[in-house]
Amino acid sequence: MFRRIASLFGRKPALVKGAGRLEEGTAKKVDFGDPIGGRGVSVVLCRVEGVMHAVDARCPHEGGRITEGPLAEGKYLQCPLHMYMFEPDTGRAVNATCRKATVYKVRETEGGDAEVWL
Repeated sequence: MFRRIASLFGRKPALVKGAGRLEEGTAKKVDFGDPIGGRGVSVVLCRVEGVMHAVDARCPHEGGRITEGPLAEGKYLQCPLHMYMFEPDTGRAVNATCRKATVYKVRETEGGDAEVWL
């Protein structure tokens, strides 16, 4: 168990070059590793009220995909499969009975990039 806890603190973030250019109210999908082959992760980065958020692109409801592009109502990520919306900061589904989407820690760097802890 100690090894598992230690691995959480020892992880290094994945770098997303140029993420600082992400516009307010928009989302962009970024792939880390090979998400199709099962050895990677797809993450949707978005900016709401000036803050960048990182959410797993897999919708927790029936395997849909959270899309990139303009955010619903300017502040919610959306899965087009059933039109479910998610809060980017918590992953909570809005007006739907659905598990939370996975949210990742993200930090913008002074150089205009972003670090995402997967």
